Amino acid sequence: MSDVAETYIDLGWEFHAKKQYDQAIEQFRKAIEMDGNAVDAYYGLGLSCKAKGEKEMAIQAFEKVLAMAPKLEDRAKAQILSRLAQAQIEMLRGADGEA
Repeated sequence: MSDVAETYIDLGWEFHAKKQYDQAIEQFRKAIEMDGNAVDAYYGLGLSCKAKGEKEMAIQAFEKVLAMAPKLEDRAKAQILSRLAQAQIEMLRGADGEA
């Protein structure tokens, strides 16, 4: 991953922690533009969209994490991200009564 993408991801997490979700989403999207394989950016995007109430966008981001995780070299990280993303999707769909 490029240093620039990592910088955007770090900024995204900082904004997310401050509950500034619009800014967090913007930073995570910039990271994705720089590196389309930035799985951490997709996960952060999903969490920020979820926090903002944008369920469909959140589900799409978490589904991207699920698709990308098996390709990660770090198997432990891949398993953790897959489980977290799946749990987030289930919560979001459950909230809509689609579970």
